[in-house]
Amino acid sequence: MVKTKRIELIKKPKFINHPKAEKLFKKLDSIKNSKDVFLLVGNANNGKSTMLKKYYEMNVYKDDEKMLFFEHAMLIQAPYRASLHELYDNIFQFFVMSYYKENTLNEREKKIKHYCEVNEVKIIIIDEIQEMLVGNITKQLEVMQGIKRLSKILEIPIVLVGNLKSLGILKLENSFIPIKIKRWSYDEDYLLLLKEIENTLPLKKVSNIYKNEKLAREILELSDGLIGDIVTICELLAIRAIKSKKEKIEYSMINEIDYIPSDGVVYDDRI
Repeated sequence: MVKTKRIELIKKPKFINHPKAEKLFKKLDSIKNSKDVFLLVGNANNGKSTMLKKYYEMNVYKDDEKMLFFEHAMLIQAPYRASLHELYDNIFQFFVMSYYKENTLNEREKKIKHYCEVNEVKIIIIDEIQEMLVGNITKQLEVMQGIKRLSKILEIPIVLVGNLKSLGILKLENSFIPIKIKRWSYDEDYLLLLKEIENTLPLKKVSNIYKNEKLAREILELSDGLIGDIVTICELLAIRAIKSKKEKIEYSMINEIDYIPSDGVVYDDRI
């Protein structure tokens, strides 16, 4: 494969399987029989949305011969304000079903229940929940109460997903069951992650970055333990390895890449 094609391949978005993803998938599977509302939180750029998209894909059943198509997991985006009507709009759009904005909440909930039963939906995941937790506190609480009611009506769990900022108003809802995705730390899971990342990099030589403790710790330090930044650093290192014709990631390349953290701040020092 020519150099430019390999660099394009590195830059292409991809799902990287890793221990935290497997643990999350097992957790989501384990709560499918509940009727509770769960709160999944983690730092921005810590891979939540990517893992959830993969989980949704894993829960799609398709049989072309029998013309069957079921989405056992619903994945939608939260609306940009605290509005139960707009949240329900997003659910109807997920099913690609027509609806009337004039319908009452009760009428909408009956339709949602019907569509969920027809599609055999086992779990609803609402991503970027912090987007709707703005403005009037009373409306925010009303939406949270509405989500709890919907979970009871549908008799399936609802998972609210957001960054740590979304904990604010939700702290008042102690009936939500919290799940946290932690930052990566230097342990066996992190080293397995580095190994999986390297397996996706089209280099001609083996780098074994997960065996290079100095390099592995430096990547972790630069990334602040966020998987999005960890992947970005490894990709930049791989591109540098290709352009330098070394075809192997080396520790010295850390100072040769133009890495900008996801928070946009390049620190002069860390103490």
